[in-house]
Amino acid sequence: MQPLKTIALTNVLLLALPILAAAAIEDYFVQTDWLATNRTQVVVLDARQAPLYLLGHVDGAYSVPRSEFLDKRGGVKSLVPTTTDFEILMERFGITPGTTVITYAEHDNPYAARLAWTLRYHGHENTLVLDGGYEKWSGEGHPTSLLPTTAAVPSEYRVTSPGEARAEVDYVLTRLGNPGVLVWDTRTPEEYVGTRIRADRGGHIPGAVHLNWTELQHEVNGVKVLRPEPEIRTLLAAHNINDGQEIIAHCQTGIRSSYATLVLQALDYKQVKNYDGSWIEWANNPDLPIVAGAETSHSDEIALLRK
Repeated sequence: MQPLKTIALTNVLLLALPILAAAAIEDYFVQTDWLATNRTQVVVLDARQAPLYLLGHVDGAYSVPRSEFLDKRGGVKSLVPTTTDFEILMERFGITPGTTVITYAEHDNPYAARLAWTLRYHGHENTLVLDGGYEKWSGEGHPTSLLPTTAAVPSEYRVTSPGEARAEVDYVLTRLGNPGVLVWDTRTPEEYVGTRIRADRGGHIPGAVHLNWTELQHEVNGVKVLRPEPEIRTLLAAHNINDGQEIIAHCQTGIRSSYATLVLQALDYKQVKNYDGSWIEWANNPDLPIVAGAETSHSDEIALLRK
């Protein structure tokens, strides 16, 4: 009987262990109906331009200018804010580490995702993007307002567990050619091949896989929303963006790639980073390698790095 007692005790101990739940889409993207029901229990942040906020916003939402969550350091713009600046921002809106935060912008505007990624990077996991943005919310007749929301009672906020889902330029450079690492370029095809130049140089990071972030969305009733999970997984697999490898996403300034990063995290990809310096930093540094055009194969681009 002793073995049976041992097995029983083992089962009890296993049941007592915490269950690590897998990530899910609903942990990162929230639906309008849910927000309508829980609006007074959360803090809603509007990441659109200020004039749009004044033309109408989710009732009770606070306007967050982009300058408040995008920083410039070392000549590189649109970087994640420092811990101190982030804490000041959270305190201004009365947010505590236990507050559920919902971010939104226009339905096809990735700045809401960038704001949400910023919170998550600083350890505020309870942050979600409103799928379909203001267009879906207002189009469904949910409460909106023209008047700015009354200022919040300031809180005290301290970052205790900053995230790791961010890559810096040296981190990216040292991993080029590593078979366990994939760089995902989320820009437009024209930016990727270099026919549209928005920095000192045009093209892409050697070996980077291209998939425009907009492909993660589709249109429903005239509004862009996130595609169903099976469609997203099929799309990613077709571009060899697979779990089991480290994924580093980037765009021009780390805005569009924030959306891509959140989607991968929502699909429970284990190793995901957003390179917020992105192409504006990479292309403006003449010492960093680039490839222009689309004729060179992925393997040939990697081979160029080894010469």
